[in-house]
Amino acid sequence: MKKCLTFLAAFSLMAGVLTGCGSSSGGSGGDTLRIGVAAPLSGASAQDGQAIKKGAELAVKMANDAGGVNGKKIELVAEDDKTDPKEAAIVANKLATDSSILAVVGHFNSSATLAGAPIYNKNKIVEISPGSSSPAVTDAGPYTFRVITTDAFQGEYVAKWTAEEGFKKVAVIYENTDYGLGLADVYKKAVEANGGQVVAMESYILGQTKDFSPILTKIKQQNPDLLFVGGLYNEAALIAKQSKTLGLNVPFMGVDALYSNALIDLGGDAVEGFLLPGFFNSSSEKENVKAFVKAFEDAYKESPSTYAAYAFDATQIIIKAMKEKGADRQSIADYLTTLKGYEGVTGVHDFDENGDVMKEPEKLIVKDGKFQTYKK
Repeated sequence: MKKCLTFLAAFSLMAGVLTGCGSSSGGSGGDTLRIGVAAPLSGASAQDGQAIKKGAELAVKMANDAGGVNGKKIELVAEDDKTDPKEAAIVANKLATDSSILAVVGHFNSSATLAGAPIYNKNKIVEISPGSSSPAVTDAGPYTFRVITTDAFQGEYVAKWTAEEGFKKVAVIYENTDYGLGLADVYKKAVEANGGQVVAMESYILGQTKDFSPILTKIKQQNPDLLFVGGLYNEAALIAKQSKTLGLNVPFMGVDALYSNALIDLGGDAVEGFLLPGFFNSSSEKENVKAFVKAFEDAYKESPSTYAAYAFDATQIIIKAMKEKGADRQSIADYLTTLKGYEGVTGVHDFDENGDVMKEPEKLIVKDGKFQTYKK
């Protein structure tokens, strides 16, 4: 089982958000099986939150079209956590104390997941995060899982890649959140362990910082040969464009969180050559990926983002647990602790004893205005 709750997760307990009953096994007494979705459907991360909702909706629709679970239809219940830990605790309490909700896909932001985790754990209901990569989530409790790898893994992976490409002097720009701080710290330590030097560490406020020129001017003075962005695609696109304006013409690297067509749409030519690892490649020749992309495009008239794909996998895993182990909270949790080798659209899923997923990414590059497999 997992380790003790982290301080941040425990904070929501002390804040008195646990207003519901202690624990509930959930159940399938009616004709409908209900899965919760907790995501930022409004606010700074709304685009990702809406993608998560659509990915989960598609998984439910496909399952229902195939007959549901033992003849029972699945219903999705979506709640907006607004990228706010306090709101996330309220949403978690609402979902966890509703005994008809059997599992939850969410949350997106690491801070939100950590705020909700003690509530889900108290009520013994699984949450599977499609986007929380902070190392702190590892210790969030026995009912907290995720289909995205940790920042520790991605930071070390990209730092090794940095060394392989021969970059020696690296500047880091990161968002001032649990996610950004954790990622930047891991990446910096791993770069230095691989013989490189981090010549600048600069942070920004998610959803608020729009003018990066003061930060970039300071970085330019350090003459780096690579700029690493520990954040999301909106800010990454702005950073790339403003870097070009300032004459800071260096390669860029980031992590899986940047894998979105919005990076290219917003950044244009400025993000050409951007390097990042990806667990979901919409151009993949794998049959399950091609089927998912087609179904998503048919349903929503748009291409799926990486977070839509993560949410699709998380929801399908919950549905698979219901089919194979039983449509109640504890059976779902028991199934996930033994899950090995599940092939989703974001890779092959194995959960370790902490609910962290273990899978390998693909190296990607923005080339000719689209994401392509990177070949050195």
